[in-house]
This record gives sequence, structure tokens and C-alpha cells, in this order.
Amino acid sequence: MFEMNSEGARKIIVERISWQLNSVGLMFRIFSRTKSDPSIKKKLSSNDAYGKTKKLQDLIGIRVVLYFNDDIETVRKIISSKYSERSNDVSIDEVKNDEFKALRYNIVYSLDDECKDILRLGDSDNKIDSTFELQIRTIFSEGWHEIEHDLRYKCKSDWEGFDEQSRRLNGVYASLETNEWTMIKIFEELAYSHYKNSDWPAMFRQKFRLKFIDTGIDEKIMNIFSDVSVVKKFFRLDRNVLIMDMIKKEFYYPVNLNNIIYFCNITRVKDKNIMDITPKLMIEEMSI
Repeated sequence: MFEMNSEGARKIIVERISWQLNSVGLMFRIFSRTKSDPSIKKKLSSNDAYGKTKKLQDLIGIRVVLYFNDDIETVRKIISSKYSERSNDVSIDEVKNDEFKALRYNIVYSLDDECKDILRLGDSDNKIDSTFELQIRTIFSEGWHEIEHDLRYKCKSDWEGFDEQSRRLNGVYASLETNEWTMIKIFEELAYSHYKNSDWPAMFRQKFRLKFIDTGIDEKIMNIFSDVSVVKKFFRLDRNVLIMDMIKKEFYYPVNLNNIIYFCNITRVKDKNIMDITPKLMIEEMSI
């Protein structure tokens, strides 16, 4: 019944997303799967609406697991800049100030023409959509989600009448969520301490929290940084703005401290002395 090539389409999507996130130095893990034929048949037969008023949208599932909570919305913007987001099929739970619970962050994207050609839905396109589902989570919440899904969501009857235990399990998630934001605050404080101590390489590493392949700063840049007012301009930069600038300009240079400093200077700081030692090709390609 299903002669499609969902595995081929999955590999292309994973490669593209991985390349985009790696190109800007984000710390992440990526997981993916395609539904098996038995799983497809089971889901389609479970609801008569398939083929009439709805289609299966998670034939291909992608999960991006991030190191930092404040990267979630950034990663959504990155992927949504490359794939068309189905606005009516977004499942993002609203954060409530009086309630701690696991939040869904699931988005459905349309496949581009290349992936559609690889997928080859054929006669199945009346029941199966040319889409993939993306889940975005953090490493802290990932383990909790897996445990909760397998041992509570799939076993609802086991928890009937045990509200106290269910509440305490939610409390574990609340602690993890609080710790995620606390961890980011620690890195921010550490970056500021290194700024006050004039340890510029450490300041940049902890400020931007990227996967740097080289953690040294060129001596010429260090000499310019003897003027602390220049460094202050870099320290005031917003990390997520930097990342989105890199995506917009299709940054492809190695993610090291020198290149990030050059790039930030081209796009935001615009210090003449740093511009004078920046590779000319980078200035031409990355200028906004």
C-alpha cells in the first residue's frame, strides 16, 4: 500500500536542520523517525476522518533537543525561515504563572518540492499530508517527557485516585524548569565577572554560549580590546540577535571567537580598528 520514500525525505530534513543549527554554533541534539507501515495503517484506521476532512501529518517526526531554554524560540525562527510553517497546526502550550506542567512545542511544516519528490506519496496523498512534525525541547525536560509519556500518559488508569503522586511528578518538572533558567543566569553572571576581570576570551565564551571550535582571540584584536569601551559594546550585544543575524547573512565561516568578533563588528558594533583587520571577503559577504 505504501511505496513512499519517507526515510529518504527524513534524512534530507535532518541534514538541513543540523547544518543550519551547526552553522551558528548552537548546542543541540537531533532525533528523528518515520512511521512504519503498520503504525500508519493503525492510525489511519483509528479515525474515519482521515482521507475526508483531515490528513496524517506526522509521517516524519523531528525532535530538536536544546541545551538552553532561551534557544527554543530562536530555533523555531531558524527552521521557519527555511520551511513553511502550518500556522493552523501549531501546538504550543501557553505558559501560566500559577501552573507548572509539561509544555508542548510542536510545529507542523510543509515539505518543499525536493522533499515531496523524494517522498512520493502517490495515491496516499488524500490521507497523508506532505508535512513533517517538529518538536522542540530542552535536554533537562527531554528525560522527564520520556518518563511521563511512557509511565503516566500511556498508563492513565495507573494514576487514577493518586493526585498527590501526580502533583509531585509535576513538581519534578517544575524544578527542572526553574533550574534551566537558573543555569542561564549563572552563565550571564559568569560572563559579567570575566568582563570585570578583563578576561575577554572567557567573557565571549560564557556570554554567547556557542559551540566554539577555537577559543582563542587574535593578538591584534586583544590589543584593540585594551580600550574597554570597545569591549563594552560587544558585551551589550544580545545573543539571540547575533544568532539571527548569522542566519540572515547565511554565515558559513568556522564558529570561532575571532570570526564571531569580526561578524558582530560588521553587523552591529562597527569599530573602525577591528574593521581594518577583518578579512575583506567577510566584510563584503556579511555586511547588512
